[in-house]
Amino acid sequence: MNKVQDSVKVKAAEEPSRLQRRLLGLLSGTFLSKDKVLQHTPFIFFLVALAITYIAYGYHAESTVKHMYELERDVKELKAQDLTLKSELEQVKQQSNVAEAIQELGLQESRIQPFKIVREKQQ
Repeated sequence: MNKVQDSVKVKAAEEPSRLQRRLLGLLSGTFLSKDKVLQHTPFIFFLVALAITYIAYGYHAESTVKHMYELERDVKELKAQDLTLKSELEQVKQQSNVAEAIQELGLQESRIQPFKIVREKQQ
């Protein structure tokens, strides 16, 4: 019996296992020349094209999100600039600032209240 077990061990050591054969076939490239693989080449090309499209779409989505963040940052900056300009305009429009500006031009602020001129209708 011992002889039988020894012969089985020797055969197992000499022959590569099924997994080893597949791995060697994959690494050497011999699996590509088999008929089953050659029959499915259009499907394999389709899967490769699909993978390339998926990767390209990922890059496109990433660049779109990056562009959106840039636009949001620009909008925040423009809102801050708008708020600043509005406050400066309100400050310039105050009566005291307007009075100082017209004095530099040689004009004086009127102390008389405005009145309405009424025109009589002609018959």
